[in-house]
Amino acid sequence: MNRRLPFLSNSARRGLLFLEWIIIIVIIGVFVYSWYKPKESSVAQKEEFPTLYDSMEKRSVSSRSANYAVAEEKVETFPFDPNTADSITLLKLGLAPWQVRAIYKYRAKHGRYHTPEDFKRLPGMTYELWERLGPQVRIARQFQYIQEIDKRSSLPEKSVPAAHVTEIPVASQKADTMSIRPRKFDVFTQVDINKADTTELMRIPGIGTYRANKIVEYRRKLGGFQNAEQVMEACELPDSVLQWVRVSPDVPTRKLNVNKLSLQRLMNHPYISFYQARAMVEYRKAFGNIKGIEDLKGLEGFTPLKIEKLQPYLEF
Repeated sequence: MNRRLPFLSNSARRGLLFLEWIIIIVIIGVFVYSWYKPKESSVAQKEEFPTLYDSMEKRSVSSRSANYAVAEEKVETFPFDPNTADSITLLKLGLAPWQVRAIYKYRAKHGRYHTPEDFKRLPGMTYELWERLGPQVRIARQFQYIQEIDKRSSLPEKSVPAAHVTEIPVASQKADTMSIRPRKFDVFTQVDINKADTTELMRIPGIGTYRANKIVEYRRKLGGFQNAEQVMEACELPDSVLQWVRVSPDVPTRKLNVNKLSLQRLMNHPYISFYQARAMVEYRKAFGNIKGIEDLKGLEGFTPLKIEKLQPYLEF
């Protein structure tokens, strides 16, 4: 103490030390008071307004738990047309985003859903999902196939041989509605799948209205069958169907001119995807006309197997 402020007397130095201690005590007291008083006031306010503070605490807890909880989206069930429904509608029905993308891809590749069974083949469709959505599928009239029954009903009655058809009642809104179905072949017969219409195809065991329409539609898009095995690509068919079909060599195949058709027309062919059609169009823009199969070998997606399948349907 004697070393501090040597110019002061002992009494002055003791007074200065006392003053220092007073200042330290005051600072500690202010700190303790400021720490204790807000807690005491908050407790008093909580006792005075218990409802307000309870709601604030609940809101604080809910905000913390919201960081971990994921809001569950409500799944709805209502009638819809898979040909016109947008992505928001499809998501409301409980479909996954990747299933919605599959629906849009199907529309771009295959056109439209013509029957509820077409929609049933959606990837990821489960029995539970189909039992809920199946009864709600509504296919607009303009997207439905024109049945052969509509064509035959406009013809004179004698134009339909009684030996080849049988009338079977079908449950519908009208009790008197009748469906005329061709009788199946009694003996082994081979049908030319490049010439047969839906009525003749329906006489083959294992082929009904839906499959007959699918085969004719696929034949139209393909440009004609080169071999009997191609009919299995049209839809799901039993292997036994192959013994009933044949391909006549005198039926020409409809060919695609790869240098004239647009991207949309090219990708409508069952053997050409969007990326392959785009590769051909971009090649034409960059290098001119495609001169032959050799030019396709260097393009994206054209594997040797793909080129082998496509070759009968292309012209340059």
